[in-house]
Amino acid sequence: SFLRTQFPGLEKTGEFAERYLYSDSNSCLFKLGLLCEDIVNKMFDFDNIAMPYQMKDTLVNKIRLLENEEYITEDLARIMHRLRLGGNEARHEGTDSLQKAKLLLPQAYSLCEWFMQVYGDYTYQPKEYHLPAEQPEAAFVETAKDKAEEARLRKQDNEKAQQAVPVPHKERSQANLQAANKRPKTEAETRCLIDEQLRQVGWEADTTFLRYSKGCRPAKGHNLAIAEWPTDKVPGNEEKGYADYALFIGTELVGFIEAKKWDTDISSVISCQCKDYARCEKMRCGIFAGTVAGF
Repeated sequence: SFLRTQFPGLEKTGEFAERYLYSDSNSCLFKLGLLCEDIVNKMFDFDNIAMPYQMKDTLVNKIRLLENEEYITEDLARIMHRLRLGGNEARHEGTDSLQKAKLLLPQAYSLCEWFMQVYGDYTYQPKEYHLPAEQPEAAFVETAKDKAEEARLRKQDNEKAQQAVPVPHKERSQANLQAANKRPKTEAETRCLIDEQLRQVGWEADTTFLRYSKGCRPAKGHNLAIAEWPTDKVPGNEEKGYADYALFIGTELVGFIEAKKWDTDISSVISCQCKDYARCEKMRCGIFAGTVAGF
């Protein structure tokens, strides 16, 4: 709703995404992909950005150009690509995943907050997002009137962007960086980032499904990063510790990864928490704690 005064088209698309969440997650993902596409196109319109002649005018190329030219940061580009891929899967493959929709909705919300700060109300302050509560009422279905209203408002948003006076690139880039640095990152978004980085270097990682609590276990022939791996009780602590990720090459445990905020003292995490997990895991798996590295 914070978008309503500046970008009512985005607000309407976001509203429909939320209303579809539980009854039709495929439509929710489609709307989130549409939301991302609208934001990217508006950025091009606001600053009169032109695609190089050698690049196809596609959403993926537009996002790459925005990142390369420092209109967006790497983490924002990653959110855009997640929303783009989720929308494509919903459109072409009929993907129906409530878990994915729950994961992407808060990230789409955060992207919209950033967009508001850079292109709308510069004084807007981010607010914590809460997923909509599941309602027992009948499933939401867009009527012809709903679709017409959304189309009208989206057109209104587009006209506003096209009529805006372009902001110099350096000024826009600085505004982007300032807003991006203030943008709160949820634990789920952080996990998405770590999953992607682990996959890039050869690990099978997906904190949504490759979790100990979901039945994921080490397997021969697989390099698994298993999320929320339980360890025995840490000395002096009555509760069991859960490592954010346990890394297994086949059935051999080779390391732990702990996900922390940027301002956390990493050396203390390695010295204390990761080493504690390693010592306690020794009792469970018979692995010498000194061979288990904490990352």
